[in-house]
Amino acid sequence: MNEPQKTAETPAPSDSKQKPPREKETARETIESIVFAFVLAFLFRTFEAEAFVIPTGSMAPTLFGRHKDIDCEQCGYTFQFGASTEIGREGNVISPEGRIREALCPNCHYSNRSAFEAAPFKGDRILVNKFQYELSDPKRFDVVVFKYPEDSKTNYIKRLVGLPGETVRIHHGNLYRVGENGGEEILRKDDPNKQKLIQIPVYDDNYPPQELLEAGWPERWAAVEPTNAGDGDQAVAGWRTVDSSWNLRDDARVYQLPPELAGNGNLNWLRYRHFAPTADDWKAFDNDDPLSPSPRLIGDFCGYNTVTHTLEPTYSDELFWVGDLTVSGSIEIDAVEAGGEVVLELTEGTHWYRCHIELDTGVARLTRVESGLDPNEEIEMAKATTSVSGTGSFAFRFANVDDRLCLWIDDSLVDFGPGASYETSILDGMLPTQADYTPAGIAFRAASGTVSDLIVERDIYYRGSDDPLEQGSRLLGNVVEWQKAYRNNWKQIDNFEVQIPENEFFVLGDNSPRSSDGRFWLETNTVPREAFVGKAFFIYWPHGIPLGVDSGMAFTLSYHRKFTRDGEIVTDRSYPLHYFPFYPNFPRMQRIR
Repeated sequence: MNEPQKTAETPAPSDSKQKPPREKETARETIESIVFAFVLAFLFRTFEAEAFVIPTGSMAPTLFGRHKDIDCEQCGYTFQFGASTEIGREGNVISPEGRIREALCPNCHYSNRSAFEAAPFKGDRILVNKFQYELSDPKRFDVVVFKYPEDSKTNYIKRLVGLPGETVRIHHGNLYRVGENGGEEILRKDDPNKQKLIQIPVYDDNYPPQELLEAGWPERWAAVEPTNAGDGDQAVAGWRTVDSSWNLRDDARVYQLPPELAGNGNLNWLRYRHFAPTADDWKAFDNDDPLSPSPRLIGDFCGYNTVTHTLEPTYSDELFWVGDLTVSGSIEIDAVEAGGEVVLELTEGTHWYRCHIELDTGVARLTRVESGLDPNEEIEMAKATTSVSGTGSFAFRFANVDDRLCLWIDDSLVDFGPGASYETSILDGMLPTQADYTPAGIAFRAASGTVSDLIVERDIYYRGSDDPLEQGSRLLGNVVEWQKAYRNNWKQIDNFEVQIPENEFFVLGDNSPRSSDGRFWLETNTVPREAFVGKAFFIYWPHGIPLGVDSGMAFTLSYHRKFTRDGEIVTDRSYPLHYFPFYPNFPRMQRIR
């Protein structure tokens, strides 16, 4: 057998000083691989996806811009507030307004001074799918990135709400498509699970302002019964508190209905009263002055916005009454008798919407009570079967949003079909009543058990104008005066209408009071089709959470900068910018809905 002849490419067997040609080939392949990876990354960025950083809070709470996270000094509730106003266009240079000094808690409305020292974070980092709109047109309620029509060098991110050729109208916080005959059709999210993710907190019962309660402030959830005595010391909007019904186990925030009440055949009501303290109430508390609690209407309060750069008190930016609400919590049934049921109720203006859950069959019935009728004369809207069965525990979520009732049991949406939707176009002038002081209720009949983890949320209220209106928040405590102000002045600025040209779209920010969007642009109200960059689909890096800042374990990597009196920019060593170590904020790494 002939042996193969050696060639020049065959390496010398024992010359350790000579670099093998094969290693040169490996280095070349490595360089080529790196170059190829950069090319692929460039192509991916150009045609598939691109990363963006959210600079401001116009899409809060869906997406955060530069912001801070703090725990409320009074109730312990963790919340975020916008901090983009602290810095100017020079980057991390403190603006002339200075640092944020206080921020209002969205849960108890206390003005937190800890906002001043809290660490700031850059906005959410998101991925944008650029290829999707090459294949199909943008869809309603997509979160979209586009070139700002009045400055093509600037990228904006908003929620798409209006399609080409439509006339879209805003009033009472809702979006409507106007037909050729002038009739309105409400624009709601087809998928209620998408709606669920953008609700805004009103009150989380797991975080009560304990010191305020000890000073005599009433609990927001209370055992009540109907009364004809009118409003008085023990009654709110026709509901009088009772001591012999639901008992609060304060250490665990659990409300318990004793077994002996299961057989009385009545609806035993636990009801939310919107006793949200104002800045004046907190001032009285701080000064040890007598408290004067009174219920209020739920307004379009947005905790992300309520900050101050001065030493003046921080006042709420809420103005308009919000009737689209969601109530959620956990229920445990200990005992059931014949006809046992759980009733969930949400009030909106002159209408009451209820969900009856029969404990023996699991059937859920949606009903409503029309204006002026006996509250016991309910009109059935729809019914469906749920997973509830006899004793045991389950989580619930009941929503009245965009003229549609939705129920989730153990995070699973119950399908009621089209009967769960209703029309309120005939109620264009609908205004709140005193019943909206107590807009949510839970009742047991022929059953005993507990209710816990109660949360009340509201829907986005789209404002028709950004005109500032003084004293709006104060009038939410007087429904008659609020109605009068709305009829005489505010109704005009609570409306907006746009006719969308062909091949253009209308967009709004989720943070309606603080969003530069299609309502307020100077030259146009709409976005051309060709201006779209892509669809935002994932928050891949919310921000790193510093570890051990309060305990002194973390150390500062960098600082903010500030202007001197001479106009120079110097390092501000009193205001850290980045800390180490930190860990990822995994809960907010999520799909954008």
